[in-house]
Amino acid sequence: MHITLSNYRSMGGALLVAASLLSPAAHATAAPSAPAGKTLSTLLARGPLPRLSEDAQVRAALFDFFGYARGSYTEDDELLLEQALEAISEKRDATRTVLPDGRQLLASMNDRNQGRERGAMLLDKRGALIAFGLVNGHCRLEGRPLAKTCNPDPNAVLTVFHRKGMLVDEAAPLLAWARQLPPMLALIAADKEAGADGQKIASVEYVLARPALPGWNRAQLPPAFPPALLPLLLDKSTVLTSAGAGVFAYPLTLKGKKQNNVLDQAEGRPPRDLEVALRSYASFDTVVELYRQMAKGARVQRNERTAYLDGDMGQGSYRVYIRNTGTDGVMIDVALWQRKLAASR
Repeated sequence: MHITLSNYRSMGGALLVAASLLSPAAHATAAPSAPAGKTLSTLLARGPLPRLSEDAQVRAALFDFFGYARGSYTEDDELLLEQALEAISEKRDATRTVLPDGRQLLASMNDRNQGRERGAMLLDKRGALIAFGLVNGHCRLEGRPLAKTCNPDPNAVLTVFHRKGMLVDEAAPLLAWARQLPPMLALIAADKEAGADGQKIASVEYVLARPALPGWNRAQLPPAFPPALLPLLLDKSTVLTSAGAGVFAYPLTLKGKKQNNVLDQAEGRPPRDLEVALRSYASFDTVVELYRQMAKGARVQRNERTAYLDGDMGQGSYRVYIRNTGTDGVMIDVALWQRKLAASR
């Protein structure tokens, strides 16, 4: 049976009851886990650089810079944070460049495509991130079935993400960096026959960093998701997958395909009617506490790495599974049933 909003209306006062169970005040207090000091001062010293995408200071600074904002650059409508981290994920090619005015560039690339996608952090003299340059192909999903399509190499783009008030001239080092091709791409560009198809920075664009933007929107949810239960989905998180009546609604590459939830089957529950899987970069303890506050009366079980919250909503039930995955963030699985579960698990 496909779920529609009218199915939920038929549950009588279920949504009103659910709304009273969820505290909007707790919903609005999600806070990032990045530490207060966002400078990269320890990376300005001499010595080998770490893999930038895995360094705790780099990740904290980029989270503070991008937040949960999304866009289509190296991927279609993904977190800017994740696209930036992927673009600086190669350790062997991490570089540090000291500029004449005392600023520095920390750069690396995504080696899976010979550096066609690469990133650089422009730091001020204190080591604070003031701009991020991303060489990309304005990637998007096209065709049937949907597939990722990016600009061809001669039409590569340098996107300069910057803080408010930054002048265009201040980003000049990022333009010079972007035009220095990685080794394999430099060989292609120098080839007499293939050179015309080699990578070139065809355009430069400037995008204001907006870390306060939410990480998901209603279009990523199943159409039947009850508005009264939206507080179960943290604003400061991003939707990974969503499904209704056993069929994926998001991501678009999975939309309409069948979803099999083996966990419900293994633990003796009926199949969930709605599910949304999210990722948060707040701390595990923060996420668990937020759900404790907003889901009044929920039953809670937790240990150092996982937590379960479950409760009833009118004639239905909900379950939230929270899992700490370290540098990959906190995974949150929100499941809803139209009927009350016989026993909590």
